[in-house]
Amino acid sequence: MKLDHSASALVIVGGWNSRIFTPLWIKKYLFPGEHEDFTVEMPTPFSLDFNTQFISPRISSKEVRILLQENRLSFSPVENKNEHYDQIQELALQIADYLPHTPVTAYGVNFLFTEDPISEEVVNRIRPRDLEEFAQLNDSLTGEQYARRLRLNGRILNFTIKLDGDKASFDFNFHFKIGDLIAFKAKIAEISILELKQEAIQFMSEIYHLELRGETE
Repeated sequence: MKLDHSASALVIVGGWNSRIFTPLWIKKYLFPGEHEDFTVEMPTPFSLDFNTQFISPRISSKEVRILLQENRLSFSPVENKNEHYDQIQELALQIADYLPHTPVTAYGVNFLFTEDPISEEVVNRIRPRDLEEFAQLNDSLTGEQYARRLRLNGRILNFTIKLDGDKASFDFNFHFKIGDLIAFKAKIAEISILELKQEAIQFMSEIYHLELRGETE
């Protein structure tokens, strides 16, 4: 299996003020190095009545992409490198320090794995038994999705599997409820993004006997 690093690794849900995330603020507080290579994409207002509250800045550095969209601040790594996940966590902690009064309700750490092609053995481990009844009715499946919610090592995991022909995707969402950014800092100090990544990899190995390929340190 492979890890799709383009999926958001960290999402913090809250009342983010997009007006704060100007290029000057981003340069000063997130990438203060004089030679830091980063870009900020800001949609251009199309009228004088355009509400800047709904502008969604996209911030990209050599290691991390950040997207602010409505009430979600999302971080994803540019490449599947552990140092990029560390950089995501560091930037999130910096933002928590600089904007401590931002109201937040939850955060999620996410990983999306894909397997192509997927073996019949693994498919049989995923599918419920009622599909045998479908076959007797001569019904054919055009797609499958299975969602589970469980506690993994004491943490809430929302786990979704999608089957599409010979392809499969395994979507991990480790969900954490928080009341403020102080709680966010405390919880992410207890269990880091990289530690959760390893838990997800171990889960896939133990349950579906799939091993990660193309890992880059």
